[in-house]
Amino acid sequence: MMRRFLFSTVLVFLSCPALAREVELPLTFDFPFLRQALLAQLYTDPNTTVRIWHDGAGCSDLVLSDPQVDGRAGRLRLLSVARARLGTAVGDRCTAWLDWQGRLEVLSEPEVYAPQREVAFRVVESSLYAVDGSNDSAVTTLWDRIKHQVYPRLARLRIDLKTPLQALEETLPLLLPRQGSDQAVRLVASAIPAAARVADSGVELRLNLVLPDRPPGAVATQSEPVLNAQERRRWETTWQEWDAFLTHVIKQAASDTARAPLRLALMEVLLNARYDLVAALVQPTGGQTDPVRALFLRTWERLDPVLRELSVALSGEGTLRYLSFIAAVDALQALDTLGPEVGLEISADGLRRLARILAPPSSADPLIYRRVVDPELRQLFGFGAPLVLRRPHRVRSRHWIDRIIPLAGAADSLTVQQATRLDGWVPTKAEIGAYLPLVHTLLDQAALDILHSSKLQERYRSLYRKLVLATAWQESCWRQFVRKNGRVQALRSGAGSVGIMQINVRVWRGFYDPQGLEADIAYNAAAGAEILAHYLLDYAIKKGEHTKTGRLEDLARATYAVYNGGPRHLRRYRQSKTSATLQDIDTAFWSKYQTIAQGEELAVASCFGLSAPFPVPAKGATGGAEQRAAAPAEAALPGGTAAARPNATQASAGARWLLRQDPRRFTLQVVAAQDEQAVGDYIARHGLADRARYFAFRRQGQTWFAAVYGIYASRAQAEQAARSLAERINESPWVRPLSDVHDAIRGGESQG
Repeated sequence: MMRRFLFSTVLVFLSCPALAREVELPLTFDFPFLRQALLAQLYTDPNTTVRIWHDGAGCSDLVLSDPQVDGRAGRLRLLSVARARLGTAVGDRCTAWLDWQGRLEVLSEPEVYAPQREVAFRVVESSLYAVDGSNDSAVTTLWDRIKHQVYPRLARLRIDLKTPLQALEETLPLLLPRQGSDQAVRLVASAIPAAARVADSGVELRLNLVLPDRPPGAVATQSEPVLNAQERRRWETTWQEWDAFLTHVIKQAASDTARAPLRLALMEVLLNARYDLVAALVQPTGGQTDPVRALFLRTWERLDPVLRELSVALSGEGTLRYLSFIAAVDALQALDTLGPEVGLEISADGLRRLARILAPPSSADPLIYRRVVDPELRQLFGFGAPLVLRRPHRVRSRHWIDRIIPLAGAADSLTVQQATRLDGWVPTKAEIGAYLPLVHTLLDQAALDILHSSKLQERYRSLYRKLVLATAWQESCWRQFVRKNGRVQALRSGAGSVGIMQINVRVWRGFYDPQGLEADIAYNAAAGAEILAHYLLDYAIKKGEHTKTGRLEDLARATYAVYNGGPRHLRRYRQSKTSATLQDIDTAFWSKYQTIAQGEELAVASCFGLSAPFPVPAKGATGGAEQRAAAPAEAALPGGTAAARPNATQASAGARWLLRQDPRRFTLQVVAAQDEQAVGDYIARHGLADRARYFAFRRQGQTWFAAVYGIYASRAQAEQAARSLAERINESPWVRPLSDVHDAIRGGESQG
């Protein structure tokens, strides 16, 4: 019968005397895994039951089911549902006189069998009682008569150490190369189970090992030299192998579970490990010659509990694979703390061996570091199909930017031609008036595309849209490209983050095309918007950051903290222990977000020494702008109005946009006049360009122009927005159904 096992190691640092010595490794067998072992070894009848006793005639028996395992007063407690049937055989028939259901409680103590390398459990106490805790004299009498026959079967639970120790014998020579194969095998062979006890989380076992002699004159601890050029090249290979190994393990684990919380936990481990890797790459020396070793150990502390929980739900060979993998890495982690003579040293062969414990050997090398998009990785962690990449001169007709998705306050859609024009554009100061409105629309559409298929509730959608704009401002000042040494290239940080959203190509390896992140501003914006949505939904909202502070907009602060530093940074914006550097980053982001929330969505112009609204260059005004700047409608501010003199083209664009909106929604009319210039001046004077549209309509046979602001799902929301806007502009806007606006645009006489 297959036996299942698990141990975790917790080892205190020990001193390293000159001679060989015996040390102890505390191992813990968690209660959930003991239950799994019990199911595999005893409860093997249909529906995880066991007929623990019967009279041989078929008239009386005792059946146990649904076992639960925990600890009580230093003993292992097994609590099972029990059903007793008692009857008397009369001829070839049974006369039943009792059909009883209750609970069987069994208390056991662990016993170590060193030569067999296993732990058994001796029953020391038991009781059979009804669900309400009462005793039935007939059942109690029966149990007193049969329990000594039953005890040997209840004591079948065994924890077998032979399989994990065998895995160690095969793996240690590959991950402790300084020891050599023979010494590593001898080290594991010296492991002897010494004692066991029941603790709060499971059964703790002490395993004794004999460490090899340390060479005479060896120093237990010493400072490591800084990496030299050769070591840095070796590290480049090593960290890529480590990242490939971790990705392989996490993908395998995610494939073995359909539980969303476990997949999210695995994703969190992967991202945190990659953020740690990026931090190590920024300062790769760190006083140690093998930084990957520290990454390996730190990541294992996070991954270990996730794999434990995952393996509980598996069965058969699946459980065995995970428990063997956990056992091997746990022991390696413990051995590493014993001193330099057994210190962990990452090797490619060792990582391959570990990977193949978890997943059956295949032709694919688990250490191949691929930079291409991995569709399986995206699907497993809820990102869906890969984003479509626009290639220069090979624009795909179904590029995401072609899809027009209406949203309250959104800008007009950007065409593929306009988006392509942004690629490679490093704007001069004179071109900012044409450049920023196009980028604003691009970012807005990236957010809209995510919201189209997102599960994000309506109450968070406006926050998310502002979050995308503020993050792009914080990360790049809305720049995808810079000019360096006379050449245009993607904006890149020292840590490897790239483009308008500063996507780190190492952290997000497999999720996005690195070439697209560099060359395609629309692709980069879409990737950043997708990442922000993931962090907002699965971290900030799911973990209730807004409930911790009572402020909805703190979701934006928490989301950006994760975007900047990884999932473990979720709460840093509200923690006093956060470093001054990170506090400055969070403060800068929050200031930008608040500015955008106040309607100043083009305040990013301050990065270029300008303030919005600012003049849009006339066609042909400058050489660069003549080729880059859009036609008048394209050069409009995000709200659909321009700081230059309004014209009929802009009114038509506003009308087209409004007609695409749901007629069941509402808007706020802020002004109506026969003078189009007066409408444009009103919008600019009150700072409404972020969400204003205006259109032409007929009233009493004459042409008028009306400006509306925002789109709202209900009249109640529109009325609330109207009160807020009235305080801002000192006038009362008119709540107007969009169906009414549509009628006016289409030629009906309007009273607006």
